[in-house]
Amino acid sequence: MSFEQRIEQVLGIYPNAPGPALRASRLLFRVGHLLEARINAALVPHGLDMRGYLALVVLDTEGPSLNPSELGVTLDASRVQVTRLLDRLENAGLLQRQHSSRDRRSLDLELTDTGRARYRHAMADVHAAYAACWSALQPERIDALVTDLAAMNDALEPQQP
Repeated sequence: MSFEQRIEQVLGIYPNAPGPALRASRLLFRVGHLLEARINAALVPHGLDMRGYLALVVLDTEGPSLNPSELGVTLDASRVQVTRLLDRLENAGLLQRQHSSRDRRSLDLELTDTGRARYRHAMADVHAAYAACWSALQPERIDALVTDLAAMNDALEPQQP
């Protein structure tokens, strides 16, 4: 039974369920999972995964003042996930953790030259993988989807007090 057939089977059992919202949500989760798998496959030759790659890109963009908590927010990762990711990247020589000059209780993250070279070398493969994945849609459909997803993101984002 296909993924779509399973969704329809479940919706047939629960006729009062919000069908379009459930279909869209399940497809969004699945597409996200499949997209991440494709990007991870493109990163295997570079010894990275998507989260590690994104961390290196963010660190190169944000500079050495970025701390682990800020990186976690950017990557949608928990404190434990960020710690494990940073341990991996530091052990691979791709970044350094240093005590912050602004606040001695916190750490700043700094990309090493090796980390910068690693993600830049991987970038063409990552961009090609993204382009291949999104080639199933016309550019104007992608633009509309981005607009819709941004609106949904705004609606779901926790409200700041």
